[in-house]
Amino acid sequence: DGGSVVILEDVTERKAAQERIAHLARYDELTGLPNRELFLDRLEAAILRSRTGEDPRPTIFVIDVDRFRQVNDGFGIAVGDSILLTMARRLQRHLKPNDTLARLAGDQFGIILVSERDPKRIASFAEAVRRTVRTPITFGDREVFLTACTGISVYDGSDKRKEDLLEDAEIAMYHAKRFGPDRVE
Repeated sequence: DGGSVVILEDVTERKAAQERIAHLARYDELTGLPNRELFLDRLEAAILRSRTGEDPRPTIFVIDVDRFRQVNDGFGIAVGDSILLTMARRLQRHLKPNDTLARLAGDQFGIILVSERDPKRIASFAEAVRRTVRTPITFGDREVFLTACTGISVYDGSDKRKEDLLEDAEIAMYHAKRFGPDRVE
């Protein structure tokens, strides 16, 4: 009688590692927010939905914290990271489920706003973001006051690529930075 040989291998750890790598490829490790790559994927989806008339045209915000290097230099990177986490949580509170908040770079966040279409409401959203960034963050007995420059672009229904739309918001943000801290362009 020919016997059978059964070989079992536990691949749980390997699977978990693969899932973690896949997650890190699309999400920021510090904040858990989508990263630039996932932000662009979601922006493309928002553009496609607006072309089919399902959703309003997306508005893109690029928020760059002013003088954040001084925070890291003055308080240390651990405090800087805590500030970024606090900022991410505060910004997230302004979004509706179909909107996206991402960490695009070190001290730079991006928002895809699809829940608003009225220009006045988009402007008041931008002002709410500005106030959120300006709200002091307390550490022990110290308060950190921050500002940010924000660039905004609105998808106009054209054949613009997602990268161009993000770049338009980045150009607006750099334009805002040129004229001083705490500006929206």
